[in-house]
Amino acid sequence: MKSKKVVSLMLAAAMTAGLVTGCVKPTTGNAGSDVEQNEDSNKITIMSQDTTYGEAFEEYIKKAEEATGLEIDTVACPTNTDDRQAKITTILSSGDDSVDIITINDEMMSAFKNTGYLEPLQDTVMTEELMQQFPQEYMKEMTMVGENVYSVPCFMDILAFWVDEEKMENAELEEIKTKEDFEQYVKANSGDGKYGYGDAWEKTYVFNSIGTFVNLFGGDYYDWTNPKTQEAVKFMYDMAKNGETPLAQLADQYDPMMQKFFDGDYASIFMYVGAIQTFVNSGKYGEDKQHLAPMPTFENKTAYMSTWGYVLNAASKNKEAAQKFLEYAASEQGELDYTEMSSRLPARSDVLNSEKLEAMGLAGLDEIRGYVNDTTLLARPMAPQAMEFISDMGSLFQQYVSDELSLDEFCEKAQASVDTYINK
Repeated sequence: MKSKKVVSLMLAAAMTAGLVTGCVKPTTGNAGSDVEQNEDSNKITIMSQDTTYGEAFEEYIKKAEEATGLEIDTVACPTNTDDRQAKITTILSSGDDSVDIITINDEMMSAFKNTGYLEPLQDTVMTEELMQQFPQEYMKEMTMVGENVYSVPCFMDILAFWVDEEKMENAELEEIKTKEDFEQYVKANSGDGKYGYGDAWEKTYVFNSIGTFVNLFGGDYYDWTNPKTQEAVKFMYDMAKNGETPLAQLADQYDPMMQKFFDGDYASIFMYVGAIQTFVNSGKYGEDKQHLAPMPTFENKTAYMSTWGYVLNAASKNKEAAQKFLEYAASEQGELDYTEMSSRLPARSDVLNSEKLEAMGLAGLDEIRGYVNDTTLLARPMAPQAMEFISDMGSLFQQYVSDELSLDEFCEKAQASVDTYINK
C-alpha cells in the first residue's frame, strides 16, 4: 500500500467545490434520483482493474452480456494506486456520467460511501435475502451507511494464519488452537537467526497486524484506553524484545515477509489467502509443509477480510441497465464466472461452499471454507482518509517497538489519531 494523501486532498477539494456550486449530492436516500435517466439504454460502461486479466476478462464480460442482454464497454483503471484512486475520485466527485459502474477497494469505499457519489443498492440489487449470503459483520462495517448498501463485492480476501508443519515437532504440538499454543510454537522456533513469527511491519502494512492481534485479544481498535487493546500491542512488543520476531521487519512489506517464510526464517505469518498461488509456486506449500492453518483463539477467533466491489455511479444515466449487470455479478453464476476468470474467492458464502466451485481446483479451498464457516470475519478499521490513518498508526507503532515511545505514550497518541480521523 502507498500513501494516498493526494487523493484525500482531491476528495476534500471536490467536496468543498461542491458545497460552493451545489454539486454535492445528498448523503441519504437515493443519491442519483435527480439525474435524468436513459431508461431505454441497453449499454453501460464499466471501469475495472480486472482488464489486466486480458482475454479471461473479455470472456467474463462476454458471459455477462449473454446473461443480461446488455452491451458492455469497459475502461481500464490506472494501474498505479495513487493514480487509480485520483481518477475515480475525479469521476465521482465531478458528476461525470461517462462511467456507470466502477470497481473499488475498501479504502475507496471508506472515502466515498458517505459522500452521495454512489447509488444505494438495497432496493434494487442487494436485497435483504441476498445480503444474508455475504459476511454480515463485514458488509455492515464496510459497505453500508445506515440501511443503504453501496457495493456488490466481486471477491473476498482473508488475512489468515500460515504455519510451517515441519516446525510443529519443535514445539511438541500437533496444531495451534489457543494463545498458549501460539506462544509455545513461537518460542520453540526462535533462535539462531530464526523467528517463530514473522511479519510486515512497514508503517502502511503493520496496520493489518495490529488490528489482527487487537481483535484476537478482544480489544477495540478505536479505543486505546481499553486494557485488551493495550495488551495486544504489548504482546507484539514483547515478541520483538524476546527475539521471537525481528525488528528488521519494520522495513518489510508482504513480498519480503513471504520470502523469509519460504526460506525457513519464519515459522508462522499472517498473510492474505489471495496470495496462495505464490505459496504454491514456492514449492514449499503442502499439508506437511507450509500451509493455511485455522486462526487460533486467544479470547476471540477473528480474521480480517477485504473485498473489491462494484459500485454504481450516482451520476449514471443508465441505472436500470447497470442494475441488470449488478444483479448478474451478485448471482451464483456471476460469482462463479468471476472466480473462473480471476481465481479469486467468491464473496458469497453459499457460492464458496458450492460443489460447483470444487471443479475449479482452487488451492486451499477447504481451509478457506473453514475461515468463512468458523471464524468471525471483520472489516478492517477504516477512516475516510484511509491511508493517512493507516500511516499515522503505523508510524506510532514503529516508534513504540523502537522504544521511542512508552506503551502509555503510544496509546495516548493512537487514541488521538482515532479521534482525528474517526471521531472528529
